[in-house]
Amino acid sequence: MSITNNKTPESIFDDQAANDLRERQRLEELKRKAKLQQVKLDKRLNKQKILMGAFLGQVLAGESEDEKFIQNYFAKNFPEFLTRKSDKELFASMVKSLGGDIGLDKESSKANDQPADQEHGQHKQPDDTEYTDNDIRELFSDQQVDAFPPHDDGYRG
Repeated sequence: MSITNNKTPESIFDDQAANDLRERQRLEELKRKAKLQQVKLDKRLNKQKILMGAFLGQVLAGESEDEKFIQNYFAKNFPEFLTRKSDKELFASMVKSLGGDIGLDKESSKANDQPADQEHGQHKQPDDTEYTDNDIRELFSDQQVDAFPPHDDGYRG
């Protein structure tokens, strides 16, 4: 006595379609995981940049000999790092308070040779803020962080 299977045999094309579907699903899952890892990496890098900037801000507000050296280096070299006029305007008063020159005077002479920003739909807001050294120290100081000794190995920022 033989038992017959009433199930119709699957064709090779049915197997291939199922394999293609599984492969596409697997590929989509891998893409999703890669995107998630990239988002995590981007967040980590942004946090590192923020913490480094906060640390540099405290150094720029300090008064030790080492901090004065870094302040002078920053005032001299940071303006060359900035490429956008809006970024230079953002840091102009800080660099000036440290004794540096942001170079906006050079750019304004170049701007006289080119069409004004207003013609391109951009509106410049006036920067009438002049920060003193004490203002910068206040902006970048954090009372909780300042309470720690400068090189406390137990502190993790």
